[in-house]
Amino acid sequence: SLTITGTVQSEIVATNPGIYNLQFNAQFQNVNAADKIASVWLKKVGTDVVGSNRFVTVPLGTQNTVAGWSYMVSLDAAEYVELWWSTNSTDISLAFAAAGTSPTRPTTASVIATLSFVSALPA
Repeated sequence: SLTITGTVQSEIVATNPGIYNLQFNAQFQNVNAADKIASVWLKKVGTDVVGSNRFVTVPLGTQNTVAGWSYMVSLDAAEYVELWWSTNSTDISLAFAAAGTSPTRPTTASVIATLSFVSALPA
């Protein structure tokens, strides 16, 4: 019931109209010696969703912080949602890691998002 477009890979597009639950996890990294703050919010068809912004405190050092939320959103067919983030520090980034050895482990994604159909739109 949804697709991630090939032209704009951040757009998660609904195929069917309905209420959807967007869940995500994002792994932030801070290489500075002081705590920093990042913001994460939802956009629907390119417009900020009012009230969707959340702040993430990323502790000092190279620690990773995982942030995750769930948003309920109403979408018509062919409408899309996107996750956006920003910070006022270049010391903050979305962390990822290649596959590891000793022990062997898979890659680590920066962001994982799931858009699940919850119900049809009311008539």
